[in-house]
Amino acid sequence: MKFKFSFIFYLLLLTAYSFAAVNDSTSVVDYSLNSNWQFRQSDSTHWYPAEIPGCVHTDLINNKLIGDPYYGLNEQSLQWIGKTDWDYQSKFNLPDSVFNRKNIELVFDGLDTYAEVYLNDSLVLSADNMFRTWKIPCKNLLRHTGNLLWIHFKNVFEVNMPKIENAPFKLLDGDNNDQSDTMSAMYARKAQFHFGWDWGPRLITCGIWRNVFLQSWDDLKINNVQVIQNNVSKEKAGINAFINVQSDSDEHASVGVTVDGNVYAAISCQLQKGDNKIPVSFEISNPNLWWTNGLGSHYLYTFVFNVKQANGESDSDTEKIGIRSLELVREKDKYGVSFYVRLNGVPVFMKGANYVPEDNFQNRVTAARYEHMIESAAEAHMNILRVWGGGIYENNEFYNLCDRYGIIVWQEFAFACAMYPSDSLFLDNVKHEVVDNVTRLRNHASLALYCGNNENVIGWYNWGWRDQYPRDIQNKYDHDMYELYNHLIPDAIHEVDTTRYYLYTSPSAGFNGVTNSEGDIHYWGVWHGKEPFDSFNSMDNIARFVSEYGFQSYPEINTIKKFAAPEDMQLHSPVMLSHQRCMTDDRKDKEYGNRLIKWYMDRWFNEPKDFEMYVYISQVLQAEGIKVAMEAHRRNMPYCMGSMYWQLDDCWPVASWSSIDYYGNWKALQYYAEKAYRTFLISFVPKNNGLGIYIISDSLAGIPAELNIRVMDFDGNKVYEKEFPLTIEPDSSIEYVSINKDELIGKSDESKIVLIAQLKAADRILSDNTYLFQKPKDLKLEKPQIKVTSVKTDDGYELTLTSDKFAKDVYLSFDKDKGFFADNYFDLLPGEAKRVILQTNQNIDNLESKLKVISLVDSYK
Repeated sequence: MKFKFSFIFYLLLLTAYSFAAVNDSTSVVDYSLNSNWQFRQSDSTHWYPAEIPGCVHTDLINNKLIGDPYYGLNEQSLQWIGKTDWDYQSKFNLPDSVFNRKNIELVFDGLDTYAEVYLNDSLVLSADNMFRTWKIPCKNLLRHTGNLLWIHFKNVFEVNMPKIENAPFKLLDGDNNDQSDTMSAMYARKAQFHFGWDWGPRLITCGIWRNVFLQSWDDLKINNVQVIQNNVSKEKAGINAFINVQSDSDEHASVGVTVDGNVYAAISCQLQKGDNKIPVSFEISNPNLWWTNGLGSHYLYTFVFNVKQANGESDSDTEKIGIRSLELVREKDKYGVSFYVRLNGVPVFMKGANYVPEDNFQNRVTAARYEHMIESAAEAHMNILRVWGGGIYENNEFYNLCDRYGIIVWQEFAFACAMYPSDSLFLDNVKHEVVDNVTRLRNHASLALYCGNNENVIGWYNWGWRDQYPRDIQNKYDHDMYELYNHLIPDAIHEVDTTRYYLYTSPSAGFNGVTNSEGDIHYWGVWHGKEPFDSFNSMDNIARFVSEYGFQSYPEINTIKKFAAPEDMQLHSPVMLSHQRCMTDDRKDKEYGNRLIKWYMDRWFNEPKDFEMYVYISQVLQAEGIKVAMEAHRRNMPYCMGSMYWQLDDCWPVASWSSIDYYGNWKALQYYAEKAYRTFLISFVPKNNGLGIYIISDSLAGIPAELNIRVMDFDGNKVYEKEFPLTIEPDSSIEYVSINKDELIGKSDESKIVLIAQLKAADRILSDNTYLFQKPKDLKLEKPQIKVTSVKTDDGYELTLTSDKFAKDVYLSFDKDKGFFADNYFDLLPGEAKRVILQTNQNIDNLESKLKVISLVDSYK
């Protein structure tokens, strides 16, 4: 059979190759309508220029009609915007290349949220979901010149109040709050964080938040392509592709697929009028596999799919695809039920963070901002980000970057910390939302799993929501919630993607009898529970995957200066409290977050001498605490196979759990994560009579190495030193060394010594870590004399720091608009040089005199 088919197949390959070579253009034309927009308040007659993509808040800012919502207390005076109706309009002409096509659709990639769309005075769309793509056939409504596109955005409260008033029972959110303005969030298919969160402002946007364009074609177009990978190995990868083609008539067509310019498939087919799903299968030999950050390359193949009718009409689609086998393994094992990612046959420990939208105004998140954030995650050796359910389904740029940098994506659907309606209109809307977004994202190598919601199920069963209702309502919502997260969403996913694991909720353990040994958890005993940092080490708080944990800090002083005047720079000022959103559930105690930081700070550090030093110590405190957790999770592999702290980023300048602030500045936690998430990690476990030293390896290969252990006093005098030759086992966490305390420190004063561990292989330092025998507040630190010299390099400056004393958490500060320190918040050993790269494109005279260098003891009163 293969020989009979081979000659025909060869001819078809030649046809497809010829088609691919000459078809440099497509018959489908996308004509942007992003320009020439105006907006107004609906009861006004005056129009102002608008930017698309955008939102009403940034349009008001750009026209100097409001101040910066992030500055001072401005947010509080701008709540009227979300309670107001707004109009947008654009006038446009059409070139012949669009107007003369047989088919034209008006396409909105995103409308926020309740929008009535008129084209040349005809109502063509009533949108009700921020997350959907809207396509409207409009050929018969268009004119060559003088077209008017007009959109009326209704405020969410006006639309949702009748729904709330007529609901069979009131819904609750994460604050056990049944206020109608908060409930509007649950009834609107809109980013939930717009209504305020414990790290974000309440700024309820509307507008055309993604691209709008006309898509025109004559006889056919490719709507989308799905690429399914089967039996992937280093020897071969089976590819099943499905090309979804819309045709205006019954017509013969040729279909070709090239991969990196090489023809892999060529077939002929009969298109039927309407929608067609054309299957194409082939194999790629010796594929260059896609690996996560730290394990290998993130190679992306360029797939080009071509469809050409006999009459010459054609279309093509290009996809960047990484070839890999990826699965979330949920199997019974000796501990309970596993929860780990297996990539290309290899179990991979997931190291990462939770990701929230980078701005309340999404149009401000440029490609450069996206790249900075994903690159920062990669530089900190992360291999996973959780796209949290209270935000948005991220822009394509986000997933493209995760593909490029080898960052796996845990994708949640847009439900968070609340109860949701269950009427048929709501559920049908959600179904379309799921299909739209899964279809858009399913070809990304980085996309690992889907999750139904954030904390909605545990909130219902464990946070007291259920207990507030009579038994009949309890039973009804048990059913409604199950139908939404266990049927409707996974069924909708399955229509367009059968290849990925679906987790119905996160956390999946900690309620209804599901234990930590069977799923993922969100652990908040540290922070909300006031448990000590050592609680991170307890097996009671470690699960198969720890998908949330965290601790707050303030952003750096340079960030605070951008939203607060000098007189506002005190912890209890109204401005600082407005930029601290961790409050009690009733929203009355605005000091709650500040008190928690101070409660922990008093137990770990001495009193800061001023506000700026308080900010600095808060970052060190956050980093020290989360370091305990990151190390504990990695140390307990393979029982625990994932650690994602809350949170990577901020949507505005604020005190929060982030490791990178709103302006992209790395906080102390991000620098600590860079060390704790390296391929090799040294971790210490105190024992009654000594210290256990673990080495954790994510490498797939065993490595001969040497572990050097030193103890010195704060003046640099040697107390202990020993080198241990060893072989690091691949993909492992092993206690390699256990040292008796008497041998290690003798009679030395524990408050005046530091242990330094270095792991070396082939004269290269794989990992280093320090261990202090007392809490920072109990250390007898002396003020160090730190000297800095600099040498100009191609991409900035190489700084060399030396100190006469042990200096803890040395912080280098500089004009952040001019440079970035590759290392910061580090311990500086007496008499040893530390080199730090300052990345900058500036030539800076007298750089040393412009640097601010702070160590922990400098910050105390």
